[in-house]
Amino acid sequence: MVERRGQPKVSKFVEISISHKVIEYCNRYNESPFKAWKRLIKHRAFRDLMKEHFKKDVADFRVDKLINDYDSSKNFYYKHIKKWMKNRTSGIGLLVNKDLLKKYPKILKYFNK
Repeated sequence: MVERRGQPKVSKFVEISISHKVIEYCNRYNESPFKAWKRLIKHRAFRDLMKEHFKKDVADFRVDKLINDYDSSKNFYYKHIKKWMKNRTSGIGLLVNKDLLKKYPKILKYFNK
């Protein structure tokens, strides 16, 4: 099978884990989703979660760059996480994730702007 070039696909496990933790941090610490993302990057288990996502020989390099470089973490947030959180808190995701939104209602104010 031919190896595909470009950005790797994100597994559902990684997508759901990251978006749920960012929503949880937004409500727990009463901060914006971007600041919650920056807080999640500092978590000790984040490195293992992102190695699950990258899965290649260069996983260590990419994870280190994501953790230490402000621009790459900002780009990952805007390209991926913002979209994942919006899918979880609006449209059909709103119907599916009612329990999540009842538990963390403050997250909706960031997407109604």
